[in-house]
Amino acid sequence: MSDLTEIRDASRAFIAEREWEPFQDPKSTLLALVGEVGELAELLQWLPADEARDRLRQEPLHTRAAQEMADVLIYLVGLADQCGVDLGSAALSKIKASADKYPPEQNRGVAPERG
Repeated sequence: MSDLTEIRDASRAFIAEREWEPFQDPKSTLLALVGEVGELAELLQWLPADEARDRLRQEPLHTRAAQEMADVLIYLVGLADQCGVDLGSAALSKIKASADKYPPEQNRGVAPERG
């Protein structure tokens, strides 16, 4: 997996070269992120759940999904940058909190409840 700092820096350079900084704010970036998540969801929308994993590994769906996932990641890294969030540390902290909340001995093979 690519380093998030490298992705952030490449995105900053891409934006600066086009003088798009005035359009980079958390609200706009979040809306773009939601749009890209929607485009990713659209690829899977009508696939039977039991076929989705296998179909996502086949072309052309594999490449299309990878492109949409990349858009999601780029916008998420940009949003974190704009908000001063260390996304890698936040993600690791969240995984640790979830591990504490859902100990394996009590949650193995059981879908987590929302809440």
